[in-house]
Amino acid sequence: MPLLGRQNWGKLDPLGLWFWGERMPVLFITLAAFVFFVLVLIALSVAQLAERKEERRLFLRIPGKPFTVISIAQAFEEDSAILWETQVPSLQLIASGGPKGTPVLKMRRFFIVASKRYPELYEGVYFEQWLHFLEQAELISLADEKIVITPQGVDFLKYRLTTKHLAA
Repeated sequence: MPLLGRQNWGKLDPLGLWFWGERMPVLFITLAAFVFFVLVLIALSVAQLAERKEERRLFLRIPGKPFTVISIAQAFEEDSAILWETQVPSLQLIASGGPKGTPVLKMRRFFIVASKRYPELYEGVYFEQWLHFLEQAELISLADEKIVITPQGVDFLKYRLTTKHLAA
């Protein structure tokens, strides 16, 4: 019986090195691919975490020029009252959140709709600038990814809604 045939290698290689030796490159490539995959997942997780931190940082810093089209004092003047009417639905939505507030994401969607409805008023204005404007007017306050209406905001809503009904 010849000892050179494959069926007899087990006799020459009792540890099974021939078996692993033939499959070693495939095993190595598979293991390397798995390690690379895990490293990519870790890198993506770190990138997502960094992106969230950067978004939060940008949310707190207002880019560009401030949104100063109208001031709170103009809300009580008939000539500019129409401009404040555009803010009433957003303040009503914020007020509907009660003391817990309305999620920022919900208001962002609302802002997108409002900016399409009134493009001349919101042209070139970012969501963060708009929120900053309402906050500077002391109509809202921001706290932990929530927007809460202030007592002044509630009074403003009452005034706008009451005068609207009286004028009609």
